[in-house]
Amino acid sequence: MSAGGLGEELLSGVKEESLDELLRALRDAQTPHLSELGIVPLDRSLKAFQAFSSSRQQAQLYTQWSTQHQPFVKEKPPAAIEITSAAACSGKLQLLYLLVTIALLPASYQDQSLGGRGQAVALLDLSGKFSILRLRDVMHGHIALKLEDTSPALSNGNLISLISESLVHLHVFRPQSTSSLITTLASMPSYLLSQPYTHYSANRMLGLVAINDLSAFLWQDRLSSDDEARLSATSGAEKVNSNLFIEHYRELVTLLRRIHDLFLCTIVATNWGLSSPTSVMGQPGLRPHLPAVWNNFCTLKVVVERDKVSRFMPGISVQEASGEKAQRWAAVEKSGFSAWVNWWGSEVWRAEVREALKGLERAGAFSFHVTKDCVVINEGRNT
Repeated sequence: MSAGGLGEELLSGVKEESLDELLRALRDAQTPHLSELGIVPLDRSLKAFQAFSSSRQQAQLYTQWSTQHQPFVKEKPPAAIEITSAAACSGKLQLLYLLVTIALLPASYQDQSLGGRGQAVALLDLSGKFSILRLRDVMHGHIALKLEDTSPALSNGNLISLISESLVHLHVFRPQSTSSLITTLASMPSYLLSQPYTHYSANRMLGLVAINDLSAFLWQDRLSSDDEARLSATSGAEKVNSNLFIEHYRELVTLLRRIHDLFLCTIVATNWGLSSPTSVMGQPGLRPHLPAVWNNFCTLKVVVERDKVSRFMPGISVQEASGEKAQRWAAVEKSGFSAWVNWWGSEVWRAEVREALKGLERAGAFSFHVTKDCVVINEGRNT
């Protein structure tokens, strides 16, 4: 065999790999395995989607993205979770507080397990309703629950110090429009990787990108898109195939995917629905109102709702209702919240995904309680 032929044969056995793939494999090998979210029912549902190939729409989205933005490493779908509700005060923000708490807190403190991730969190609060004071209370309650059976008890000074040291790694952004949101996401990698560092999270992984109230600018964006369409029609300009509203979400998804590929982080967004839950294949479903590019990007969609409290009996008098006021208020406070996988669009899921979800306890549904001090998952325990 000639030297050239021998060289070609040797080269054919060499696996080619980009620097991006090499660095990612190295980081995966050195990083201890952690569940995506730290909430057992959510992790199990997410695993059901990630264990199998993506849906037809997601596969098409990944192919289009990888064609336009090389290099792209083919792997399991990003952990992109949407938490939606069909009514206000249904618990989605409280669930987000718990997810941020788990991401920020360390795995242990003074040899006591806290079940945290010790990660950095980037929070995009689009509606301005995310309360740092409430987050502090949830963190306090979470730590108290984890350490309730330990001795000696954690001193108040150490508790305050632990929470303060964790909150330093929460990076809060408050965009005032979708354009501002896109600009913020585009600049986020340079901010987090800046040299010298302009923050305290240089030694922490970015574990979670949380978007509170994704639809905060929905009507503003729709109005702007409609105005642009009318202006184009009256001026005789050539009609654009996709309007500004859809383009915003296409760019949003592109930027979130870049951040995910760079930091290997989980993406969680809260949203609100415009319809009532319905039955899909014998399972609950809530019709989405955002463009398909966003819906295809989400790996898992969860709907939360407040458990119903029985109404006053028919024909009850005002005096009787007033007399039951205290008891009924107590019942409302004790009522919990339910969360379930959104089956809307499940006809395009792989059959294995549907079967895996049905095989989970309550098909992946779970309940949780919210108190003034904490948020507690009833099914399963935080890991």
